[in-house]
Amino acid sequence: MLHGLRRRASGHRHLLTGSVALVLTAVVQAITGALFWLIAARRYSQTDVGYGTALFTSVLFVSFVAGLGQPVAVARYAAGRARADHVLYTWAAAATLAASTLVALAYLVVVTPPAVDQLRGWHGMIGPGVFVILCVGSALSLLLDVRLMTQRRWGLVLARALLVGLVRFPLLAVSLHHDRWVWLLVMAAAPMAVSGYVGTLLLPRVTGDRHRFGPVPSTARAMVGYSVVNWASTLTYQAPTFAMPVIVLVSVSANRNASFYVAWGVASLACYVPTAIGQVLLTEGGRDGAHLRSQVRLAVVVAGGLMVMGAVVATLGRDVVVSLYGSHYQDAANLLPRLVAAAVPWAVTSVYLTEARVRHRSGATVLITSALSLAILGPALVLVPRDGIDGAASAFLVGNVAAALVALGVHVQGRRGLEPRLPAAGAGAGMTLAP
Repeated sequence: MLHGLRRRASGHRHLLTGSVALVLTAVVQAITGALFWLIAARRYSQTDVGYGTALFTSVLFVSFVAGLGQPVAVARYAAGRARADHVLYTWAAAATLAASTLVALAYLVVVTPPAVDQLRGWHGMIGPGVFVILCVGSALSLLLDVRLMTQRRWGLVLARALLVGLVRFPLLAVSLHHDRWVWLLVMAAAPMAVSGYVGTLLLPRVTGDRHRFGPVPSTARAMVGYSVVNWASTLTYQAPTFAMPVIVLVSVSANRNASFYVAWGVASLACYVPTAIGQVLLTEGGRDGAHLRSQVRLAVVVAGGLMVMGAVVATLGRDVVVSLYGSHYQDAANLLPRLVAAAVPWAVTSVYLTEARVRHRSGATVLITSALSLAILGPALVLVPRDGIDGAASAFLVGNVAAALVALGVHVQGRRGLEPRLPAAGAGAGMTLAP
């Protein structure tokens, strides 16, 4: 039996290597992010932290929406080093740049949470301009990571996350007396955005060829259609992760938002681990000769096991939040067990959704992503305005449990060859990563 396990592990070397690298990346992001916001909470008022986290959350939200399905399409159509791969990636980066600019401007006009009003009040033109620049760079960084993953340059993905996390700390030494929440936004988002710009410019050194706009390969039309279809799928799949903080920040005070963000940061990191494992499953499971069924079983065991351990640690150690951040953040400690516990069913949903995408099961993809989004955001839109951040935690946990049950049912049906009879929406193929 032990020999069999070793043989299967050897056969899935790239899946295991990539998963370990991305889990380490998640750990680096967790440690550096938690330390950054911990120091910020000690140095700045809870109101300043609330406005800063609201704007940083807005940057992440815009970067996610503006993806246009390009990270998905790059993982499937531009994974190699041929000239066609370079051309397709270059057009994907250009589309991401244009889309993130437009979405950022639309967000400033349409959503306008109190933090955005504060940003305009700081400076009518420069404030929104800084926001747009940060959004574009952050969106490029997401696409950059996917390209590095397809090259199996896991070390560079980890190094970028480490550099982004560490650069923030010297910036904390700068002391400002006015508009400190603006500086919090810059410290939190600028390293990530700069890494997106610089990394994209330096990427040819990794892939072996420069960015090219032509000649456009014959697969370009298929990639465009694929990205559009999967943009909708990815929006549905990851909408709870990115939309929930926006629902909260427009519904609660800056102080309550600061507490929510502290707990949400830990929960998001926990949820990122199954997403990262799913991303590796996506890039490896679709390769010729891959043993997808056994890869899926391994991914469920690894992701689910890690999340169970994380939920136990979060429950037993929640009082540490108060010890570190102070009594003003008691709400964060109260929310932490429920938010992190939601990562356990999320692990099931994430892996089985990736399986459906790799197998190009359109109906299954639509069913799982729709159930996930509706089960979380539907209750959140009702509970958060009424119950505040407690409503957000309850909606996130219950919704994830419901979505996992749907994903499990779809997986079992797939094993029996019973594709859910839903309108075809194209096959999904990937997941973007949260910075």
